[in-house]
Amino acid sequence: MLRWLVVIAQTKSGSVRGFDRGDVHTWLGIPYAAPPVGALRFRPPEPVAPWAGELDATRVGPVAMQESNSVMAGLTDKTRISEDCLTLNVSAPARGSNHPVMVWIHGGAFVMGSGGVPLYDGITFASRHDIVVVSINYRLGLFGFLFTGDQGNVGLLDQIAALRWVRDNIAAFGGDPDNVTVMGESAGAISIAYLLAMPAARGLAHRAILQSGAGGLVPPVREDAEQVATQVLGELGTLADVPADKILAAQAKLLRERGLGAVAPYVDGVNIVAGPRQAALAGTIARVPLLLGTNRDEWALFDALLPGTAKLVENQIRPRIGDAATDALLAGYRVPSELAGDVSFRIPALRLAEVHPAPVYFYRCDVGGRMLGAAHAVELPLVWNHLANPFAQFLLGGDTKPFEAIALAMHDTWAKFIRTGDPNGAGLPEWPRYDAERRATLVIDREHSRVEADAGGAQRAAWARLLADHGI
Repeated sequence: MLRWLVVIAQTKSGSVRGFDRGDVHTWLGIPYAAPPVGALRFRPPEPVAPWAGELDATRVGPVAMQESNSVMAGLTDKTRISEDCLTLNVSAPARGSNHPVMVWIHGGAFVMGSGGVPLYDGITFASRHDIVVVSINYRLGLFGFLFTGDQGNVGLLDQIAALRWVRDNIAAFGGDPDNVTVMGESAGAISIAYLLAMPAARGLAHRAILQSGAGGLVPPVREDAEQVATQVLGELGTLADVPADKILAAQAKLLRERGLGAVAPYVDGVNIVAGPRQAALAGTIARVPLLLGTNRDEWALFDALLPGTAKLVENQIRPRIGDAATDALLAGYRVPSELAGDVSFRIPALRLAEVHPAPVYFYRCDVGGRMLGAAHAVELPLVWNHLANPFAQFLLGGDTKPFEAIALAMHDTWAKFIRTGDPNGAGLPEWPRYDAERRATLVIDREHSRVEADAGGAQRAAWARLLADHGI
């Protein structure tokens, strides 16, 4: 990596100094909004103040406040964690201009992760496909999703601020602001589903990729957020001056008692007025092409790292649909973790695909290792074509060479969609659009990828009947 070769880009706030990596130029840790500290804590992001001279953009900025340094977060004990976290990273082809742009929103259950970890290094897309890659940090946990009475979901507002930065600045890095794909996994994909439903984000993205996330079956609402806020404020009192570590401690207690959904996006009536599916049915969702899907064994990762969580998911749905309906659903699955994966990922994605008013390409990833199968996040090192990354070896096993061909096919297919809005003709089988009649699903396998009509249709149909009976 030739970091001593300096490259300069001129943003609307000032010059940024990155580095040359041969056929790719990279800038790290560029602020896209003012630090959300002091009076700006829990508030919508404000514009970044201009700077004089050249801003050093040769190392990633601090990640959002979080506790985990686990393999799931992709962080290390050297990671800098701070409330001053609203930065982004850019990797761009060294030559040319007007390149397609991909903006990456990382996952991590809205409580951990970062856009700057090596797994999300944009060099693969930039060097092979001439795509400008932007990866972002945004506020997580209570810092990003506590409802304060007049504002909520400021973590999503951070993402909108980053997309506005791309609109206003990406041409200086060789990108085309009129050809932007927003892409994310898990919490990142859920974020994008909500962004598509938010008027404030309209026109900022021209297509979207949602991997293992599309919002819940029943989106949380303002009342849910107010209950969380009441509990947190009861423990901490005023929030303006409380130390960040005390907020993290209150968050940890909240997650133990209420589960991860306590700090996920919610329909607050201020910044979000409808969930993704509800917005699609109302005709208010952004009409952009979607590539979305899930992995066959989503919950295997959570079973391995967070034992017992499948039962928690089951317990969450029992009060909504009753014991008899829950037991009937469970009878259609081999193990409870399959039900948890469907509740959390596949069924919400299918329900969005059924009603989205623009082209949809739906997939199921069956590629996986011997230990965890096609678990949650297994597609990440494949799509990014980063098989040497430790996370790839954790999910796929130590020897990732057998996955090289399918990783390249997936990487090229995703890149084709980013460039054109159509994933066909780039290494995977011909991929028909999804519709409510055929329900064409591209089943991605290491050796025998194929299109199936209504893959996993028995469970899907059972859910459809149940949700219709309950008016969901």
